[in-house]
Amino acid sequence: RADFPLVDISVHEGSHAELVGPLRDGEIDMMVGALRDPAMALDLTQRPLFEDRPTILARRGHALAAGWDADALRRYPWILPPEGTPLRQLWQAMFAALGGDLPAVPIECGSVMTIRQLLVGGEYLTLLSHDQLALELEAGLLIDIGPAPGAISRTIGLTTRADWRPTRLQQQFMAAIDQAAAHMNS
Repeated sequence: RADFPLVDISVHEGSHAELVGPLRDGEIDMMVGALRDPAMALDLTQRPLFEDRPTILARRGHALAAGWDADALRRYPWILPPEGTPLRQLWQAMFAALGGDLPAVPIECGSVMTIRQLLVGGEYLTLLSHDQLALELEAGLLIDIGPAPGAISRTIGLTTRADWRPTRLQQQFMAAIDQAAAHMNS
């Protein structure tokens, strides 16, 4: 926006399921988020930007702040996005690596703002990126109780329509996104 002050930008926030239709219909031009299986979307092009390693987050003062094991993680309720999302699949893989049953997920939610409020006010756990709740972590409202065990990561990338022809300005915007991702990766 600083480089092009006369250009208007419209940001639509939502789940992949909510945004992929408007992307396909041309209502939005691109999505930035966790990439999906490319075989499921032949009409879309996905380009990786960076690897995200989610961590286990809870409210400040949570009982597991002092340490935990797999059984302790199972004793607390979790807030997670719906079945089939990359983050939910990572959570399931984490518990598969730990062995045993999956803990309860009484709240399915993909809204980071809602998850933040629920975490602050309860004994819940979640699996999210540090970047998604950086302000709350810095302010001490939430704590990182530890990295997810196992090889738990997801690829964050840029998704567009396969037949999309970006304008020069849109190409510059995507180049700025690439530069930011390269900075994060270095």
